[in-house]
Amino acid sequence: MPVFRDWMNATRPDREVELRRKGESLFLQGDSSDYFYVVKEGRILFVKESPFGTPLVLERLLPGDFVAGFAVIFDFPYPAGAIADCPSKAVGYAKKNLHLALERDRELRREVNTELGERFRMYQSRLLYAHMPIEVRLSQALVALSGRSPDSAPSDAGTKAYRDSIAITRTVLAQMCLTTVETAIRVTRMWEKSGKLDLSRKGIIRIIDPAFFEGIVCGHSLRL
Repeated sequence: MPVFRDWMNATRPDREVELRRKGESLFLQGDSSDYFYVVKEGRILFVKESPFGTPLVLERLLPGDFVAGFAVIFDFPYPAGAIADCPSKAVGYAKKNLHLALERDRELRREVNTELGERFRMYQSRLLYAHMPIEVRLSQALVALSGRSPDSAPSDAGTKAYRDSIAITRTVLAQMCLTTVETAIRVTRMWEKSGKLDLSRKGIIRIIDPAFFEGIVCGHSLRL
């Protein structure tokens, strides 16, 4: 989002937040949406409380991503909480200042609305897949995360750096896919044994065969 990045570079944040520990909150579900936050460092999870006690990770946000834009722009409380997945930093822009900027700059408004539309499409896609087999849901998440994640695990013994490496635990992956941690572990271990994934590094899932997971997602879509 070049116009949005230019606006951020030219605009002083109204708030800067450092989350020093994993699990520390940027804001809680139901808090007033006073700030439009952008991730500067680390990873932040946008987590919805579940009536069944199991949290649902709606989004895994990386540097440059904004948090809870819908709530700020349309002026309703944060619909989910934002917690650090690792030590992270975020900057916040006051709601009134963002609204003024969107009113004045048509290109900025268009770019932010386009990003919001993509987020909505992603949420809708996840709802459509909610009843799908767990292998499809996990594959969809892995394909999506590998396609947008800048995370790159270091190479071993000076060899070529890993590609398609995702810094994510299987607990978070399970929460994103509406399944249990035990199920996520069982399926990913099965894929590791068949040479599709590398799980040798704690907190890192490396996709060895991207076409395998893309095939699962596309193949299931064709049968719908």
